[in-house]
Amino acid sequence: MINMQKTRSAVLIFLFLLLIYSLLRMIFYFSYFEKSDLSWADFGRIIYWGCRMDIAGLFYLNSGFFVYYFIFKELLYVKYQKRVTVLLLSFINISFIAINIIDLAYYKFNLRRSTVDLFRIVKDSLNATGSFLIVYWYLLALFLLLSAAVILVFNFILKNDKANTRASLLQYIISNILPCLFFLFFSGLLARGISSRPILPSTPLLYLPAQYQPLVNNSTVTVLYSFFKSQKKLDEKKYYPNSKLDSLYTINRKFDSTAPFNKKNVVVIILESFAKEYVEDGDALRVKTPFIDSLMKESIVCKNAYSNGLESNKGIVALLASIPPFFDEPYYYSVYSNNNIRGIGSILKEEGYSTSFFMGAGYDHYGFAKFSKMIGIDNYFSGLDYGNQKHSDGNWGIYDHYFLPYAGRQFKQLKKPFFSVVFNLSSHYPNKIPDTLKERFTIKGQNVQQNSISYVDYSLRLFFEEIKEDPWYKNTLFVFSADHNFFWHAKEKAGLYKNFRIPIFFYLPGQCVRKELNKPVQQLDIVPSILDLLHYGHSFMSFGRSVFDTIHTGVALNNFNGLYQILDSSYIFGYDEKSERPAYLYNFKADPSLTTNLLKAGQGFNQRSAEMEEKIKAVIQRFNYSMINNKILVE
Repeated sequence: MINMQKTRSAVLIFLFLLLIYSLLRMIFYFSYFEKSDLSWADFGRIIYWGCRMDIAGLFYLNSGFFVYYFIFKELLYVKYQKRVTVLLLSFINISFIAINIIDLAYYKFNLRRSTVDLFRIVKDSLNATGSFLIVYWYLLALFLLLSAAVILVFNFILKNDKANTRASLLQYIISNILPCLFFLFFSGLLARGISSRPILPSTPLLYLPAQYQPLVNNSTVTVLYSFFKSQKKLDEKKYYPNSKLDSLYTINRKFDSTAPFNKKNVVVIILESFAKEYVEDGDALRVKTPFIDSLMKESIVCKNAYSNGLESNKGIVALLASIPPFFDEPYYYSVYSNNNIRGIGSILKEEGYSTSFFMGAGYDHYGFAKFSKMIGIDNYFSGLDYGNQKHSDGNWGIYDHYFLPYAGRQFKQLKKPFFSVVFNLSSHYPNKIPDTLKERFTIKGQNVQQNSISYVDYSLRLFFEEIKEDPWYKNTLFVFSADHNFFWHAKEKAGLYKNFRIPIFFYLPGQCVRKELNKPVQQLDIVPSILDLLHYGHSFMSFGRSVFDTIHTGVALNNFNGLYQILDSSYIFGYDEKSERPAYLYNFKADPSLTTNLLKAGQGFNQRSAEMEEKIKAVIQRFNYSMINNKILVE
């Protein structure tokens, strides 16, 4: 017979812990969010998602205990069973209750929920423990009170547990293992919901403004996620003293322009898997793109543009947040995703802009909805909003020639001025083209990928036809950039730089003059370039510089094959951060196949190598310091 007593006790334990977490969230709310402009609708969502996050955290934290409690507890001597059970359960939960209580004070210093970095900080702060306890005596009192309550309640709940040491194997399975599986299944279902994706610290960003993410989260989830997720943890570098680092590399940007802010609409069009070769005249991989060609004839074209990553979820971070994608995972899935950032959406909202993101895939495809919220983009339009799944490609989402004009129609309803991102899909592998257009875009001399590029070109024409007669159109800046290259050169050594070559250009309707920029340009430069063109006059953060900056020479940064790379107009330099040694220096302009590593070819390039090493080390030090210490925010 199923042991209902154990099941009842497990449920009561779970509910009691859920009550404690709800209490701590309310204290957190009154400490930091009571005076926020919080609508009743958002408040309701905070309660709901806060409860979901608490259930998830408690499930992740206590699953191992419940396996022990249902299955292995009775293997102990009877007189030790309750004592060990209460001790184990109390130790697990009191430890994480302590972390949540610590965050009631620590949040004001870093403005994010804690991660495993908290343990390093605690270790470094042991000498100040006495002072902290004097200032925050009330939190110590709260901890002691809750700890006592936990121990007393656990003892009370478990007092009627009875040992069943003489059960047969079948009775043991029915009495213990089955209720364990059912309990874990249903508690796991409550933790995950019906979503196909597990609950992560970033999940609430899908449903609430980014500023409320710390309120909805609990420190148990953020600490456990940062501990178990295989993510790159950064080491704080000390290559240069802070005074020299500021002169070598800063992320605090501000333009000297005295012109008034120009409230142009801004549309960033992210081209999926577009290589520079596709639109480069004379290249063997040149594709038929008549519409894009017509735009580029009237645009500011960056002839030597590079992506900062090789994946969509890396490119979008560089492109829209001006943060280099140096992590193994996207920034918004990293342990530093709770850091405060002020993205392009947030900056322009301060100037009265509405903000939106359009992509024909499912909602939050690749985590883009989460990231959009992080950078201040309020409205997310997906293939679900489009509403007609008959127009889906069966792989990623709505075909471009349907979805892009749909985005254009939505623009008519957006509050002006607006900032919007449009991310196309159909040039993504497997590069499917609608049956009705397949014959038209089966072009002689082009492969499947190239044909999909020609189809996207056609879809962009439809998009512009939808919007070009609207009154706001000529007061709009259009920025085109690929998310990444298609890796035609993946097996070549020249792929060290060719794999990152992409198109980037700026189109302002009505200017009708092509201008070419020949210096290296990277995705990190797009946000500052937009703000430069708008004559933005305040400070902001960027790891790139405006492409219109005439003082600084351009560079491109990335992390490839475990090495940091920096590229200027002629050279590409690789740096091994683990061994802290240069790996290579190539003159890709004179040696496009990268046959000669100049670090091994003699003494003639020591100065160039030293200059590029100094630059990349300054970038690494600035990046690591900013992430570790939550210093990415510039206001």
